[in-house]
Amino acid sequence: MSKEKERIVKAVMEELQLKGGSKKRLLEKLVDEYGYDEAKVKYKAKRAFITERYEREKEREREVE
Repeated sequence: MSKEKERIVKAVMEELQLKGGSKKRLLEKLVDEYGYDEAKVKYKAKRAFITERYEREKEREREVE
């Protein structure tokens, strides 16, 4: 991994308080996809994790019913 890519991934993980290898791999893919644009990577990562949390919450609600 290039130093710039590593820097962006680390910065986004710290800012969004993310931990774990799967999230790091997702961010690496986003960095590649959006051409090292840190702002776009942050935006897309936030959207992905918000969607993931929402889906998990809905799934828990269905289990309770």
